[in-house]
Amino acid sequence: MIVILGTKTHLRHAATFQGNCPHCHLNQVDFELQLYCDYTHLTFIPLFPVKRHGEIHCTHCNAYIEYADLPQLSKSKVDAIAHQKRLFPVWTFTGSAVLLVVICLFLKNWYVKSHTDYPLEQLQKGDVVFYETENGYYSTFKILERKGTTFQVLVNEYVQDTYFDLEDLDVPSNYSKQKESLTLEDLNAMEENGRIEGIEKSNLNSY
Repeated sequence: MIVILGTKTHLRHAATFQGNCPHCHLNQVDFELQLYCDYTHLTFIPLFPVKRHGEIHCTHCNAYIEYADLPQLSKSKVDAIAHQKRLFPVWTFTGSAVLLVVICLFLKNWYVKSHTDYPLEQLQKGDVVFYETENGYYSTFKILERKGTTFQVLVNEYVQDTYFDLEDLDVPSNYSKQKESLTLEDLNAMEENGRIEGIEKSNLNSY
């Protein structure tokens, strides 16, 4: 895939107004005002706008008029139109919005997978384990008690389709009141099968 970084110009508004032309010196001629915006793109996907600019064209003599050469009254008309259309088109921020979403998802993923340097052997009371169920959903269970290599856990009664935002399921009322037993061997087998998605250390709070 070829990645192209560059800028493009977009005509965002066109309008007409009447005024005195400093080039052909006629009064009350029609001017065409074209307002543009330049935006940065990555492989033709808009990232963000960079500047606004415009052109003023006399329809009588076909001359392009500099803003500074306009009479004050015409300048006021241009300023009013430009102010009304001062906002950049929303679509010029498309790439930035997508990039922001990707960054947020990455940070969420990193947060959930914060168990990387936390061995299962160190699981203690109050820790919350994010995991994939046997039927492909995602949920959590909480370590209620540990005796040697055996854990008493409370299983979350709610599941979701993705492991993103799994921490939102970690609500006291979501957990079953029925204790279940898991051994360290069970947990290691789950990790070997890629079913342990993350571990959140707790301050030994229990339900």
